[in-house]
This record gives sequence, structure tokens and C-alpha cells, in this order.
Amino acid sequence: MTEALIHNALIHNETLGRLIRSGGWAELAEGTPCLIRRAVEAEDNKTISGLAEFFCQEMQVVYNIYDQWFGDTRQCLLDKGMSLQKLDSEHQLIREKLKPYHASALKPRQTVWDDVGAHLKRLVNTELTIKQRLEALDLTVETWRDLHDCEVDQISGLFNLVMENHGELALKDMYENWVIGDWFAKRYQRFDVSKISWETASWLLIYLGFEGHHGHISGSERDGTIDYEEDDEKVTISFAPCGSGGRVMQGEARDGMPALSEAPFNWPELSGAHDFTWNETGICAYCAHCCILHEKLPVASFGYPVRITTPPKAPLTAESRCSWTVYKDLRNIPEEAYTRVGGVKPPADAPLGSAGRAKREAMISEAAKNA
Repeated sequence: MTEALIHNALIHNETLGRLIRSGGWAELAEGTPCLIRRAVEAEDNKTISGLAEFFCQEMQVVYNIYDQWFGDTRQCLLDKGMSLQKLDSEHQLIREKLKPYHASALKPRQTVWDDVGAHLKRLVNTELTIKQRLEALDLTVETWRDLHDCEVDQISGLFNLVMENHGELALKDMYENWVIGDWFAKRYQRFDVSKISWETASWLLIYLGFEGHHGHISGSERDGTIDYEEDDEKVTISFAPCGSGGRVMQGEARDGMPALSEAPFNWPELSGAHDFTWNETGICAYCAHCCILHEKLPVASFGYPVRITTPPKAPLTAESRCSWTVYKDLRNIPEEAYTRVGGVKPPADAPLGSAGRAKREAMISEAAKNA
């Protein structure tokens, strides 16, 4: 993997064809705002400018995802029979419930996103004092956090509408046929060993995991800083909470906000154990997408899960956290990672990747007959 140095904080990555954060896993575990803060304090304007633009891109990826999810989830409800008038009314009720906790609840999302951009412009303004630039950084993070969390909560309310009207199994249908099925087909092919080496794909999965959680401003400090562990077999990143599903389940003390399963929302976690919830009960509707995207769809298409997720489950405890694990050797992925999502671990000599799907499925079928 050839990389050309741009400056200390960012490097060009040929696989992704763009700038990425520099450093190893320990450095990447730290949220981008933390790096910007140190650069401001050191008056390192080149690094401030580069990292501010990069942080904007980390946030924009998430902003664009939620734009798609709003449209796709609403379309699912319409296609399943809800009238547009009813849907708009229900969506407005969701926003009204969120208004006491999120300043952005009733504002156009583009307006709030523009506010994030305005704060970033002040951050990179070299005519301002260090104090003023740090204040601009804090406002950037806080404005984005409010918008991000409000959008996650609105989407969670829409997911609840799907289940309330059509049952828990409709959540899987919604994800696979409206919200993330196309996303998997387009974005997750870069993790298919028929098209890329696992050495490169596994690195991408870990790196993009860190980068995604920077954008979601995950972690207890809500600055994108998360934890990681590495051994000879695997790399695991973890967070308590992530900025999306985990926060939905525990609430947000900064905003005086309860968990969404509690009043005034009463949008419960799933009560049933399904193959799209790792065959566990108490899984948040938002978190279920990780099961489908990281595990169910890749197992079916590639013959392996790309990330093994250990989700938080209701009721939460002081030890509750979420983790994503990427194995360095696909053959070392435990059998349980397959069976808990309704899959079967392929025989050791079965081909992996989309190109080997037919032969792999035939070998699995033959092994089942001979069992």
C-alpha cells in the first residue's frame, strides 16, 4: 500500500484514492477534533486547515448517509401503504417529541449543516485568537453533535413506525430492500476477496471503522475517540457508546435526554431474537443494520462476515459497550459468528469471495447431507 506524505496529520492513500488520517491504530483511535485542538494551541495553521477540511468530510459522509436513510425509510413506509399525509404527520410528531432535547429538531437540516460550515470557517481564520478558534471548534462539534443525534433519533422514530405498523420482521425487509441493500451492493464490494486481497480489505475495514466513528463523534466524550485492542489474530475497535445506536439506548445526559425506549418516546428495542439481531433480544432497531450489513449480507455473498459485531443489549449495564472485530485470517473466524446470523461456516477448502459462491454453497449443502 503506497502512501505519499502530505503533512504530519494526513497522508494520501492509493487504495481509497484520497487523503486519510496518518498513524497507526493508537493514533486513529483519537477523534479528529482532539488533533485540531492541539494544532490550534500550537498555532499550526497548515495542520488546522488540513484537519478542519478532513473533519468536515468525516461529518459529511454521515450527513449524506442520513439523507439517504430518511428518503429510503419514508419510501418504505409509503410502499407499505402509509399515506404521504399520515407519514408527514407522524414524522412531525417525532420532531416535536425531540424538540426539548435537540435545538435542530424543527430546523431544515441544510440550515444546521451550513452553521457547522460557518463555525469551521472561523476555526481556520488565522486572524482570530487561539481562544476564539477553540470556541469555533467547540461550536463545530456541538452543532454537529446536535444535528447528528437529532437525525439518528428521527430515523429511530421512523424505524419504530415500520415495526409498529408491520411487525419486527419488517425491519429486516426495510433494511435489505430499501435502506442498505443497494448500499451493500455498491460500497461493500471492496471487501470481497474475489476482487481484493484480504490483507488490504481488512486494513480498510479497520481504518474506515475508525474514520466512521470520528464522523459519528462516538465515545464517552463525544469527540470521536474510541478504544481498540489488537492481538495476533484480530483487531477490535469498541465504544461505550457509539454516537448512534448505543447513544439511542442509553440516552444523552448532556441534553437531559432519556433512552428512546423510555417516556416520552417509548420506542422499544426488539423483543424477539432474530437472525438480523444476532439471535439476541433487546437489540436496538438502529443497531440491527450492523448485523445485516457487516454479517448477514457478507456471509451470503462472500462466505464470511466482514466485521463481527458484539452489540449492546437491553437492559444496559455499566459494562455495556459495542465492539467491531476484524480477523486477520478469514479462516480463523469462529463458527458462532456464522450460526448466530443464520449462516454456516464454509468448509476449510471452500472458496471464499463472490466468485466462489456457487461452489461454496454446493460444498456446504453436501457437508450438511453427510453430517
